[in-house]
Amino acid sequence: MIFRLISKLSIPGFFAILFLQPAQSQTIADGLRFLDNEQFINAGKIFKTLAAKQPSAAHHYYLGLYFLNLERRDSVNGLYADSAKMSFEKGVMTDPKFNLNYVGLGTYEISRGQFGTGKMLIDKGVQSSKGKDAELLYRAAEAYVYYANHDALEANRLLDMAIRINSKNADYFNLKGDAFMLKNDGSMAANNYDQAKRIAPNSAKAYINYGNILIRAKSYQKALESYLEGMAKDSLYAPGYRQLGELYFKAGKYENAVNAYRKYVSMTDSRPENQYRYGAFLFLSKAYDEAIAVLNNLPANFNNAFRYRLLAYCQAEKMMAAEGIANMELFMGRMDSTKYLASDYYYYGKLLLESGKDTLKGLNFLAKAADKDSSRLVSLSDYGKKCFEAKRYQRAAEAYAIVLGKGKKANQDYFNLGNAYFFGKEYVKADTVYSQLLRLQPKSILANLFKARCINFQKLDPDQSKGLAKPYYETFTLLLTPENQDKYKKQAIEAYSYLGGYYALMKDVPQAHAAWKKVLDLEPDNKKAKDGLLIK
Repeated sequence: MIFRLISKLSIPGFFAILFLQPAQSQTIADGLRFLDNEQFINAGKIFKTLAAKQPSAAHHYYLGLYFLNLERRDSVNGLYADSAKMSFEKGVMTDPKFNLNYVGLGTYEISRGQFGTGKMLIDKGVQSSKGKDAELLYRAAEAYVYYANHDALEANRLLDMAIRINSKNADYFNLKGDAFMLKNDGSMAANNYDQAKRIAPNSAKAYINYGNILIRAKSYQKALESYLEGMAKDSLYAPGYRQLGELYFKAGKYENAVNAYRKYVSMTDSRPENQYRYGAFLFLSKAYDEAIAVLNNLPANFNNAFRYRLLAYCQAEKMMAAEGIANMELFMGRMDSTKYLASDYYYYGKLLLESGKDTLKGLNFLAKAADKDSSRLVSLSDYGKKCFEAKRYQRAAEAYAIVLGKGKKANQDYFNLGNAYFFGKEYVKADTVYSQLLRLQPKSILANLFKARCINFQKLDPDQSKGLAKPYYETFTLLLTPENQDKYKKQAIEAYSYLGGYYALMKDVPQAHAAWKKVLDLEPDNKKAKDGLLIK
């Protein structure tokens, strides 16, 4: 999944009751409910207020836990993690015997990649509490589940100790299931999620977690059923809508994904990360105007280069060339070129072509897109067709030449390029391309026709005495059938007229008369044919 693992913090999602409580009565439990529902702004207000008004070791710990959760979700390069460390250190200074802060500091170290140091601090907290503090054991286990250098075995050992103290806490079993998921043990994970369901039957979390097992097994329909069952139990569990949106996204049901994610955004904070992801879903569902509005509303300090990519994509679809180019160049300037996607080249090329300012550069970017993804050749063909229809034959030829150079050299590609050259009056180039096509498909009726025309327009045989166009016009006529003769009537008159003139010049009267009669069959009033028949 594109988002990280669903939030596994304790206390089920019944945050709606908080709105009925006066601010001064809010507690750690209230803050955890907000945290569990990814309402980080509200959670932060509670934990910051508690730590300021009553700076106890416990309040410092839970404020630090809040900051660690922000860091884990936002990846802001240590800003929140450092705040977490400061809170835990204040907690230790306030009360060295409140062992949760050692667990907090250990979790911080593990989150920074210092596993050995982190484990020593966590062990200190566990040993000092003599293994009798279930909450401490649970939070210690979180450190081994949520961060790199996972240690599922140690997490389960700590959780087993917590469960022996309190076997009625569903969150312990949810986290135990997550630990087994780290080991790809879906069966044991399912057992623990089922136990969490029995303990907290009206909580959505275990149903969502169970759905994640099914997704890993690619049983998407059953995963959806589990998600929906969970949300029916607790429709206020906001992370469930996020997960539901992700599942719909995987299934390509973008409108459903948007609806689910819209619900998630409405229930949680208007955090930039949420808004960006929402914008991505809107783009995929082709709601480009709404996506542009959401992405433009992101704060200036949201330091995510991908916002500019997504904006450019939307603007390309809306033919907003100037804005799209500016955003695409902002994105490309911040991203290593080795990480560009085929779609980056495609949309940048599309925008450049739309702007009309640097079409050759635009074509080159479409070509780069095709290098990474051959299906993108279609966009070059489409552009060539668009230019050809607009009688911009040189640009059409540039596009078709790239297609022919990079594709499987289909007969139609040769014909498209040859026609672009021909109608652009580049007859030498057209002649070459039609010759290449005829080697592949000698019986191409139109390739023979246009090859003959190229010879005529190049004036390689102005008096027809060499008969250079003759074999191609003859082949053209031989390929005429009752089914296509009406379609190529004018072209047939052209071919038979040439042959009549050539045979007359060669003094082959029977052949000349045969050709002129074919012309009259198609066009009874053709004066040139009538005159030709007078030749004896």
